[in-house]
Amino acid sequence: MHVLIVEDEPPIAKYLARLCRTLLADQLAHIELCYTLDAAAAYLAEYSIDLCFLDLNLNGRSGFQLFSSALAGPFHTIIVSAHTDQAIHAFQYGVLDFIPKPFDQNRLDLALQRFSGRVAPAVREMKWLSVRKAGGYQTLALEDVVFFRAADAYVEAVLADGRCELLDKTLDRLEQLLPDGFLRIHRSAIVALARVAEYRHCGGGRYQVTTQSGQVLPLSRTKYKQLHALLCGEES
Repeated sequence: MHVLIVEDEPPIAKYLARLCRTLLADQLAHIELCYTLDAAAAYLAEYSIDLCFLDLNLNGRSGFQLFSSALAGPFHTIIVSAHTDQAIHAFQYGVLDFIPKPFDQNRLDLALQRFSGRVAPAVREMKWLSVRKAGGYQTLALEDVVFFRAADAYVEAVLADGRCELLDKTLDRLEQLLPDGFLRIHRSAIVALARVAEYRHCGGGRYQVTTQSGQVLPLSRTKYKQLHALLCGEES
């Protein structure tokens, strides 16, 4: 395996390299450290790699600049950054994982397990969202979301464990970003298809969805047909 680490702080880059050598052992053929964007771009222009660890703040320049050309190559990318507010942006590029700084060996091991489990080329779809928390942000796994609903100028993400997180995104914007496992069922709600327990016509032109955790959501007539087709594989 050929690994590239793009990180402007040498102690962190070397720490990451040391952990990679420990965790990957015989799988690791070569590991390269680049401390600037220019050095990373030059290296990628000359060599093929399997995995890139990328910081998002490189001597004042955004690591996202590397995505415009070099990271279109056939390798996976794991972001390692303290800027967790950028997670949603990163996952839109189809990165494999986002490791917040500071990190330890266990967190890196989890990311490498995700890498090893991907046999096919990357499917570039968002898997996380950023959530406002006490003046900052934290990442929210989409697999934990039951549904999204409009809440004034914001959107609430209702999770399987009952928690409700506030997002500074509109439903329209979320609908554009979310992967195929989610469906806009009404102007006020988006549901995770895997969390749908029941959908029905209630009479009087009314339709509704009931989630596996018991929440009842409004369902438009046109979306009823689409939902039925998606879940049953046939037209209603």
